[in-house]
Amino acid sequence: MLSKKEIASNRKVLSDVDRTMAAAFKVLSDVNRYRIFRILAQQPKLAVSDIALILGISLPLASQHIRVLERANLLQKERIGKKIVPRLEHGNPLVQVVAKTIQEALKYKELK
Repeated sequence: MLSKKEIASNRKVLSDVDRTMAAAFKVLSDVNRYRIFRILAQQPKLAVSDIALILGISLPLASQHIRVLERANLLQKERIGKKIVPRLEHGNPLVQVVAKTIQEALKYKELK
């Protein structure tokens, strides 16, 4: 059994970052949102309509998923001409780590 000092020491590790990360992972737990994130990590200049076609989902559903990802600070929208293009929020360190993890997992899968 842990002592009070050990318990207090372990509690110091916990922070508000835990809530932020848990919320981001919850958002990415939906397969379509995960796939959107993955697609944009590999092809950052795709329009929402292109993403919908790739995933075989409706444009409104793709837009809704992108909105959820944007609210979670995982994506941001960029205007290119008349198009609005979602892209990864590279200012968020979690985005960089998740994108790198996806790339590593895909490499590992190819090796098998």
